Amino acid sequence: MSKWTSKKITVVAVIIALNVALSYIVHIPVPATSGFVNLVEAGIFVAALRLGPGAGFVVGAFSGALLDLFAGYPQWLLFSFVIHGMEGFIAGLASQKKVFPTTALLLLASLIMVVGYVFAGFFLYNWAAGVASIPGNVGQCLFGLIVALVLNEALPKQGWL
Repeated sequence: MSKWTSKKITVVAVIIALNVALSYIVHIPVPATSGFVNLVEAGIFVAALRLGPGAGFVVGAFSGALLDLFAGYPQWLLFSFVIHGMEGFIAGLASQKKVFPTTALLLLASLIMVVGYVFAGFFLYNWAAGVASIPGNVGQCLFGLIVALVLNEALPKQGWL
């Protein structure tokens, strides 16, 4: 679906709200980076796979930014908006023509997230903080990728949007 109908806008808004709520409830603080590990990737990847790159960008950008704002990490808000937005866009390319395998695009999107937060951690703190974020972000991406692939298969192929 390439058009942004009122139905698609509503679904994207609901996904953002659910994604922020679930990720806010289930998050693990990481003292080394003044950040946290959460479930945000699962929602971003499901939205991207089902609704395309545009929706993937919107869900990623707003889920990441709002989660940082509500969780008390406003210094990460702009970084999360850009990083998770790019992640959602790249993941959403998997919903387009099957030029690349879905898993390869999700892994590329995850790599963008991990590398993006290394540089964000460096910018906000130092290289040690950026590097310290790698294990948590890799785990977060892998868990989100697995959940998203399972949910993508479990959801009906047609009619849910």
